[in-house]
Amino acid sequence: MIDFSQSSSAEFLQALQAGTSGLWALEAGVWLLEHHGVWLQDPRLRPYVDGGVQEDGTVWAGFDVKRVDAAIDAGALGEWGEDIAVLCFILSLCGDYPISLRYNCENLSKETLGLMSKALFLANGYEEPRSLDG
Repeated sequence: MIDFSQSSSAEFLQALQAGTSGLWALEAGVWLLEHHGVWLQDPRLRPYVDGGVQEDGTVWAGFDVKRVDAAIDAGALGEWGEDIAVLCFILSLCGDYPISLRYNCENLSKETLGLMSKALFLANGYEEPRSLDG
């Protein structure tokens, strides 16, 4: 397992992007992580990220959803707020991590809701949100 604690934010992001394996939902989660910005710089998340090196030497990273969930429950990543809500949303895109949108999205800023909305579109293979008019 790779220790990302000394990686720059750019290196950490690059490893997370390499770990998506082209899966839209994972790419969307990493996109949201990048555009929301908080968790790339926050060192508290990095101990809960697994990683490795591919045959070509590319370093990859991915969330250990169960460990991140346990850290959230234990308060190791801070109190409930917008940053934790975004992280929970990202975990839901990564796999078996059900969330209540009502609870998770309550009282979030318009900017964060906009980012989360775009991440949902990206997770389904759309580049940009589509008009509901058809």
